[in-house]
Amino acid sequence: MDKLYRVANNLIPDDLQAEQLVIDSLNAYLIKEKKKIMAAREFESLSKKDLQLQRRFHFKGILHYMCEIGVRRSSQLVGQMKFSRPSDFQLFYALEPNIRLVISLRYDFKFTVEEIIEITGMPHYEVIEKLHNGRFLLLNDFKQGVHP
Repeated sequence: MDKLYRVANNLIPDDLQAEQLVIDSLNAYLIKEKKKIMAAREFESLSKKDLQLQRRFHFKGILHYMCEIGVRRSSQLVGQMKFSRPSDFQLFYALEPNIRLVISLRYDFKFTVEEIIEITGMPHYEVIEKLHNGRFLLLNDFKQGVHP
């Protein structure tokens, strides 16, 4: 749950909204992916490695719904100014939600580009573009903010 909350908080930097995003994502995953979950019910018979693979599979599935819901919700909330950016990591939270999401998945959770494509549903070029632009914007803003 902590990992899900971290992703949600990266998308929506408001505690209450991030918690609600986790709840909504879990509910959406449980409702829409019920057949997949029911097919994998026999966890007792799985080896440790297979169990870890199942956990990662379900984690990525929940993240997929979190991406869909969270990016839309974040855009709506920013437009309505319902939350303010945290004082910590201002450069990161100044980025667009999609860029924050891709950077978070890549560097915080160590997902590969292919896994990010699977989770977000973005085309390959868009994931690469968001990673590149996000890194460039963060480094550029950081260099401008540092005074020798």
